[in-house]
Amino acid sequence: MGLAISVFTLYLNQRRTKKELELAKEYIQILSKLVESYKKGMESQQQLEKEKLQWQKLEGIGKLLGWVVEHAGEE
Repeated sequence: MGLAISVFTLYLNQRRTKKELELAKEYIQILSKLVESYKKGMESQQQLEKEKLQWQKLEGIGKLLGWVVEHAGEE
């Protein structure tokens, strides 16, 4: 009788451990997806910053050209 209880307890512990491992795998997959999403967000943020700097540069060039055209007629 004691052996049957020990085997049954061992079986229950094994099942619980298996479920815990499956949950840990799921958590790791979710964490990996979150990390990927974060990286993509950071890349998008960097791309937006680059585009913003490009627009600022173009705006500066446009203002310079406008000033040159405006003052070219004065001479």
